Parts: sequence; structure tokens; C-alpha cells
Amino acid sequence: MISAPNENPIKILCIGNVSVDIKAYSTEEDTSEAYRDGTIDLVPGGVGRGMAINLKHLGLDAYIYSAVGDDIFGDYLRTGLQKEGIHTDLLRTIQGETTSLFSVMASGKSRASCIYSTRVLQQIDFEADIISFIEKNDIHSLVLDSNLSPQTLEKIYAYKKAHPALFVFQNATSPDLAPRTKSYVSLIDLFACNEFEAAALLGEEPAMDESCAQKFHALGYGNIIVTFGDRGVLVVVNGDTYIEPPYTPVNVVDTIGAGDAFASGFLMGFLEHDPVKSCIRYGLICAKETLLTRSTVSEFLSREKVRTIQEASGRSVK
Repeated sequence: MISAPNENPIKILCIGNVSVDIKAYSTEEDTSEAYRDGTIDLVPGGVGRGMAINLKHLGLDAYIYSAVGDDIFGDYLRTGLQKEGIHTDLLRTIQGETTSLFSVMASGKSRASCIYSTRVLQQIDFEADIISFIEKNDIHSLVLDSNLSPQTLEKIYAYKKAHPALFVFQNATSPDLAPRTKSYVSLIDLFACNEFEAAALLGEEPAMDESCAQKFHALGYGNIIVTFGDRGVLVVVNGDTYIEPPYTPVNVVDTIGAGDAFASGFLMGFLEHDPVKSCIRYGLICAKETLLTRSTVSEFLSREKVRTIQEASGRSVK
């Protein structure tokens, strides 16, 4: 069972993207050059932002290091993060730049497509001032997404190599960015991807079985999470493989953010040394809650709610 928040919660720094997502959806099938009736939502997004807020809801002390432009979107994101209680000391406003924007389009049963503009994230570096901030604030855990530049990732993992006690969670982020992580597999404490990102890393569609774990192991990855949408999740920790079906809500509203929610729930338990099966079920509960909202983070998610749903689910945790 999840314990109540500690007086001194775990401090975690999320380094990566904060963005505004323009989400367009139509129930009509996509046809070339067709106009379709549907809905358009403007919501705050980004892996870095989503992980930070989810982890804050789950009782951790979350910090964000990212960059936004000097525009209304940047102000919007900063205000939202501060309202959630996220430490924004390292959220930098870059003059003359535009805040990260994602345009997501989906129709009927077609797979969603995305166009993004994230140039401002190249301003995220890992210099002496960031290292000083980490050490001064006694931060021992980092959450990274692969939107970071190769140069920044190299600097972070050089610091990790010199400080092996630092815990690093690496998010694959997207199929085109996931291969950036391959150079650092021995330094990643926990890695998360979805089935499409896994395919980009493995060079083939992953099976939801032991063969997937073996292929990641052959690449050098250790502890991994692979989410398979409505089929469930595969987790490997210390060489043991766990395969769990999802907690499926009756009506899925939106799938975006569910993977980050799962990772956040799992990570909360993992950092608190809970049994792996407990960590998986925390993650599944968080993912389910996110599937029920158009937002990328469920405003109703909390540590207490996860505990309540876990107790009511009938899935005992040993």
C-alpha cells in the first residue's frame, strides 16, 4: 500500500520539454485534403511538464528545468506549473524564441500524427550553475526526456558517471528521438518507452513477451518499461520480467499523456522501494485516470486516490 507523504519527500528534477499542445480530433475518417468537423483543444503538454506534475500529485517534491519563449504560451505554462506547486527556478525564458508547440491530429480510428516545433529546447544546457543547483538542493533523482540535445544528454550522463548514486529515469519520448538513448544504456537506472519507440530501438515490432526483454538486454538496457496501449505493459527489473494487462476505463477520452502517467506512478513506488508489482499497479491506475481526460495530466490524480483505487480494484499487492 502507498504510504502517506513523508515530511521530507523525495526531490526530483525533471529536465525536458514543456509545451502547448494543439489537439485536433474528428470522428470522421481521414481522407486526403478533406475538411472534417471535429474538436480542437489547446492544452499544456510536454514530457517534462507532465512527469513533474504527476510526480507532485503523487507526493514527490518536483522541480522543472526547461526553456520557454518570451510569448503568451511561455507565461501560460509558467503560471500553470507554479499553481501546481512545481519549483520553476530553472524554467528559463529565452528572448526572441517561441515556446514549444505540438500540433496533434487524429481522425476516426486512424493513428494520430504530430508536427512539432521545439527549437527553444536547444537552450537547455547542463553547465556548472545547474550542477550547483542540484547539489545545493540535495536532488538525487533526475527525470529526462529525449527532446534534450545530444550535447546536453552527453553532459548529463558524464555527470551521472561521476556520481553513480544519482538516479536517472530516461523517457524515450518519441520514435525519432528514442535512439539518442542508446549511447547511455549502462548509465540509465530506469528506461521507459511505448511499443512504437521500442520498435525504433529494436528495428522490429516488439512482442509483448520475454523476447522483448531479451532484445533490450542485448542492447544493454537494464530496467525497462514498455507500454503496449490497451494490451498492457511489460516491465523488466533486475532481470525479472513482468507482464500486466491494463486497467481499462469504459470510455477512453484521450491517450496522450497516459504513458507518462504510468511512468510517474511506477517511478513513485520504485524510488520508495516498493515491490515491483505494486509499482506496476500504481502506474496502471495513474494511466487509467489520464485516459479519462482531454488534458495530458489528470487534475484528479493524487497519492490518496491511487491508494483508494488500488484497495477497491481487487488486485491485491503482495
